[in-house]
Amino acid sequence: MSRVVIVGIDGMTPELVERWMDEGYLPCFQSFRRRGVWGWLASTNPPFSAPAWTSIVTGCDPGRHGVYGFERTDTLEQHLISSRYRRVPAIWNFLTDIGLRSIVVNVPGTYPPERINGVMITGLLTPSSNSDFTYPRNIRDRLRSEDLGEYELEQLWVDDFSRSYMIRHDPNRLLSRIIRSMSSHARVTLNLMKQFNWDFTMVVLRELDTAQHFFFNRKDLLLSCYEKVDEIVDEMLSSFPDAVFFIVSDHGFEEIKKILYPDNVLYNAGFLKPVHPPYRNPLSLLFSILFNMHIHGRLGVLLNEILSRSDFARKIFFSGSSKSRLIDFSKTMAFSTADGRGIRICSRDKYHMGIVDPDVYEKTCLEIIRLFKDVRDPISDEEVVDDVLRCDQVYGKDAWHPPDLILRLKRGVTAMEWLRSSDSLNGYSEFINRSLPPVFYNDPAGRSGDHAPFGVFFGQGKGIRSGYEIRNIGVEDVLPLVFAALGLPLPENIDGRLHEDVFVEKPRVTRIDWSQYVSSKKVLLDAEKEKILDLRKKINLNGEKYQYNKG
Repeated sequence: MSRVVIVGIDGMTPELVERWMDEGYLPCFQSFRRRGVWGWLASTNPPFSAPAWTSIVTGCDPGRHGVYGFERTDTLEQHLISSRYRRVPAIWNFLTDIGLRSIVVNVPGTYPPERINGVMITGLLTPSSNSDFTYPRNIRDRLRSEDLGEYELEQLWVDDFSRSYMIRHDPNRLLSRIIRSMSSHARVTLNLMKQFNWDFTMVVLRELDTAQHFFFNRKDLLLSCYEKVDEIVDEMLSSFPDAVFFIVSDHGFEEIKKILYPDNVLYNAGFLKPVHPPYRNPLSLLFSILFNMHIHGRLGVLLNEILSRSDFARKIFFSGSSKSRLIDFSKTMAFSTADGRGIRICSRDKYHMGIVDPDVYEKTCLEIIRLFKDVRDPISDEEVVDDVLRCDQVYGKDAWHPPDLILRLKRGVTAMEWLRSSDSLNGYSEFINRSLPPVFYNDPAGRSGDHAPFGVFFGQGKGIRSGYEIRNIGVEDVLPLVFAALGLPLPENIDGRLHEDVFVEKPRVTRIDWSQYVSSKKVLLDAEKEKILDLRKKINLNGEKYQYNKG
């Protein structure tokens, strides 16, 4: 059985990787392509980080694992997803069942950390550095430069304030911050791999997603980030040459040419009623201060970062951005979700605040479908929505609380949640008593790129084919490859399929009832063994000294 490493690179884009490999900028990835397997990895629909990473680690599509975005969809109230919200086991849960050891670092949606056989440091959606974001808990105390290394936590939405300021006034500082954070997660992971026994390791380098959101129109800066990723992967491969490596990204990126605001469309048609008029949003003052501070240079960046990261600003943002504070659900029939690409119908039989009766649900869906198919770019008169899909077309008939409708957008079109009334963050008053534009051509946060449907896949190591380009592989197919490389049977209740062509020899893998497999394999966790050892040392039974061999 080989040890397996997944290096997740959030947003790595196949078109850019191919171009820069061919031009000689990414020697490690060139080697992967030559000595292993490579291809385009299909993301979830829509291609978002939360559902895609969850599909990668569970082998299930969103309809089964229940994650469609960063927010829960089983309620109209705003709650972020967590590891407890995920409805199916992840790789490390399966491995813990049979006593195999995992190291898991910076995977989105893993907070609170799970009790696994190994080490877990949670990633995006972790509330703050003051929370218990590691398992075992004492790992948090070791995240310092003289031990495992400094660990930088990403703060959802809050960090975008300082990033937006830096992209306007000091993009090189933003680049330095991205590379520093990426290096932090890589260094901690490598130190854990060197100090702990493990069978499976997974780390996600989230920062490339940030880089492409803000640097997609600055390929010189973006290339620096890709080169840093190449360097990190090369160091990990050199440190553990006998392991099987899988490099995956949750989605790709493309240039933003125009932005659709679905809530504007729903507001204009009377389906959505805000608590406050869209030109009098209570968050506009905070946004204006954070995005448009006129103190330039390092002082401005520092002040912006301190302000945006303050507990006061965080509380204002999360309380003020709550959907229940922005949307009048007593009068709202539908609103956007999943970064604007999903539409949720406020059904009376699904939500306690819902107002849409079952007998008008179908009529409401049809009206909204026609509404979005008719949306056109006001300048070019081109369609911006390619199609509007029903949830069962995307997630299946048994999907758990999915968005009711999914917008499939034209190439170069992205979508954003919330109402937007003006190109200016301060210019709301000019839109009193007027309908809101459905399409804008600039992003107020300064982003130039957004998610695209395909990420990347690389595989290399013992038993993996050389120089092979794989096709038709999706994010839910990663887990079966990990299990095959570990020599394990596949749990029967997953959606992913095993791509046998990745391997030199066809693996002998069957699907089984995992609970029956576990019954004869389950052992104590390493952390439990350590506690038993400590207890034995304290008791010192019969005067004997007890030793526990981690191997």
